[in-house]
Amino acid sequence: MKNTYLTGYFPLISILLFSSAFSIFTVGITTDFLNQAGILKGMMEFFSEQGIRLALFAAFALVYFMILSALKLIADTVLELALLFFAKDPEGENLKKIRIASVVYLFAGLLAFLLTQQLILLVGLFVLAGLVYFIWVVVRIYQSLSMLNLIGFMMFILLFWATFLIGILYLFIKLYNSVMASLPS
Repeated sequence: MKNTYLTGYFPLISILLFSSAFSIFTVGITTDFLNQAGILKGMMEFFSEQGIRLALFAAFALVYFMILSALKLIADTVLELALLFFAKDPEGENLKKIRIASVVYLFAGLLAFLLTQQLILLVGLFVLAGLVYFIWVVVRIYQSLSMLNLIGFMMFILLFWATFLIGILYLFIKLYNSVMASLPS
């Protein structure tokens, strides 16, 4: 029996897997920093090292979960907006076709646990999963779109994400410059 809602929980599991993998990496970096700064020994007077690591993991997992959930919400909205603009599909058949594509992020999330010690590979895996997801979506729906609508669909999504990433990068650079300018020389 084929149930269309079978893959509905894949995004949640993927977000949990990726946020856990990113959290494991961040806890390692944070404990190393706390140890080098001499703060960890003071904290260990009140808590065990495992307790500190668990608390840090929970805090970072929550932060990464919120970030990845927000990205998922934005991605779904942009995808459905692109389908609204470029697909002549009032019944939503294209959404049913691409629902299974969430398995890409599920397998990438499982693979992320092998890469918890290398941030570049972890981020690269996340970006690669996004690209594979995008290609899978385009392959699944290209037959229902004209060539002009397909190009518009792809350009809409790519231009949105390029603008989004450039905007975030610009904000971080402005924040960094304002912090550096406010420091005494």
